[in-house]
Amino acid sequence: MGKAEVYYFSGTGNSLVLAKLVAQRLGGELIPIASVIDREKIEPAADVAGIVFPVYYADTPNIVRRFAEKLENAEGKYIFAICNYGGAAGESLKTLDRILRSRGHALSTGFGVHMPQNAFRKPWEMKSLAYRQAPKRIDFIARSIEARRTGLFYSNVLVQTMMTPFQEWLRRMAALYLEKASNTPAPSGLTVEQLMALADRSFAVDENCTGCGTCARVCAVGNIEIVDKKPVWQNHCENCLACFNWCPTDAIRGALANTGYRYHHPDVTARDIARQSEPQT
Repeated sequence: MGKAEVYYFSGTGNSLVLAKLVAQRLGGELIPIASVIDREKIEPAADVAGIVFPVYYADTPNIVRRFAEKLENAEGKYIFAICNYGGAAGESLKTLDRILRSRGHALSTGFGVHMPQNAFRKPWEMKSLAYRQAPKRIDFIARSIEARRTGLFYSNVLVQTMMTPFQEWLRRMAALYLEKASNTPAPSGLTVEQLMALADRSFAVDENCTGCGTCARVCAVGNIEIVDKKPVWQNHCENCLACFNWCPTDAIRGALANTGYRYHHPDVTARDIARQSEPQT
């Protein structure tokens, strides 16, 4: 098998850890999606290309959708995806496959990996168990990729099956929540994806903000500008919550950040997340 390219998007570090593990296992190159997303087209040079990302609102993040829409000259390549979630994969892998097929490609195989929830607290969740199981899951994934297996492989098939009939309802609930989070009058008629970009309308900082700029640095899509030593959100948010979770003084407030729950992977630093937006040479 030729050298692999592993593209990833990560807000709190879960996807970055998984991407690193699979890239090391395959002897592949690790490439942040944010570092190439502004290109007119994205052309994988390797015979094997992977896409690693978190699941948002039971579906695929906006930046991953844009990445797939820009993928070109991937005919005949083996394309795999790894999504991670605190609940289930939802429609994320199927959405990615649909976009790739519209571009003349296809998702060869896709995998789900359970990782700690990063959006809200799950009191019963055993984070240490998820951390221990992740390398074992990646070993299975890497062996499957090396064998060129096809199909979708979820880590929690029962939960995935149980949630499938509720996908449309989940999307409606997500839209209602995001309308409130984005201070958008309902019914707005906007899609979940459109509302996600506006969800930062409710974001602000309190007196704990020191103007350090960490929030702007960890934002993979440049959605934050520092004005008069305070962050100003630009309404093209990815909902990754990196700004909230990596703020060193816990100064950010807003509808998406008012749960009182903060999380980032213990093996990842704010600098690791900030590197995503650095251009590829």
